[in-house]
Amino acid sequence: MVTNGLKLAQKLKFSPRRVLVVQKRTRLVQETHRHPCYLENLQTAGRHDDLVAIQTRHDVHEANLSIILNELKSHFEEVALVDTINKRHVEWADLFISAGGDGTFLNVASQLEGGKLLIGLNTDPERSVGHLCARSRFGYSNLKYVIKQIACGECAFIKRSRIRVKLTYPCNIGEKTEIEIPKYALNDVYIGETSPTRLSYLELQIDNLPAEKQKSSGFLISTGSGSTAWGYHVNALDFYRTEQFLKILQDSGLTNKKLKSTEIVEIMNNFNDSFIFGPEDRRMKYITREALQNSVFRAVNTQGYAKSITVRSLCWNGKIVMDGIQRKFNFDDGVMANFTTSDCDSINSIQFVD
Repeated sequence: MVTNGLKLAQKLKFSPRRVLVVQKRTRLVQETHRHPCYLENLQTAGRHDDLVAIQTRHDVHEANLSIILNELKSHFEEVALVDTINKRHVEWADLFISAGGDGTFLNVASQLEGGKLLIGLNTDPERSVGHLCARSRFGYSNLKYVIKQIACGECAFIKRSRIRVKLTYPCNIGEKTEIEIPKYALNDVYIGETSPTRLSYLELQIDNLPAEKQKSSGFLISTGSGSTAWGYHVNALDFYRTEQFLKILQDSGLTNKKLKSTEIVEIMNNFNDSFIFGPEDRRMKYITREALQNSVFRAVNTQGYAKSITVRSLCWNGKIVMDGIQRKFNFDDGVMANFTTSDCDSINSIQFVD
């Protein structure tokens, strides 16, 4: 067992009695809830392949969910299943299990205060990577094995950092109103215009650096957990761009080596992986998306790491979006937002079982 994980396990006194399983709502469940005749309509429209795919993914989830519940009941005193979580559930449970993918994990985490223990179990690993979900460091994907190791405490426990957001609204001259958002972002926070076609106009204060006004396609702040999600893909190079960049180096005489496709892929992967950092890291990664660069606006500080970030909105119709579509807040002209992380806001989880 990892030493840090052992220390955290001892601190948590890992001996849960009540386990709350929060399952994802599959596409089939969501669509039939909104449209009771959804499956019949697919059949009538000749969308047989879509019908089979939606039903298959639902069946895979249900089969794995059944394994999870049966195995948990053999190790813990009380196990309950829900598809939405409320305050009563939070007060009742000692251990929270998200049964789904990363989206389900994020949804459950948004309802939990710092210090709670949340473990993700992927119910459809063929279609979901599940970076936030537990897996064996030895390559085992068997749910029974993973749950048994969890029950024995044979886990690499971690404290996933989360982002706290404080909003400051200008009122009368010299007066301000501060509001702290009672939820935290586990993956990332997006700041910018509601419309993706309108430039976002923001003033950024990174730690103690001078404030800088930027126009861009929005501003993204990511945790270590989120560095494998949006924060990864917004930076990632594909094969074509990597190849073109290396070709420019060759044409400029900076390198004479002709690279094979496998070598280009290795360089591309090394570059992309350099943006990933640990989920326990208290730093935040900030990224200005597609910064406007011209004779008027010249963005200088477009990417890096910070412990504190303050953003002032100069937008027409700005929004702060936490963890994708989990939570949205208005961020109109003049409003200021401060983003920080704190150990007390972290959520306990596991990355691997041994």
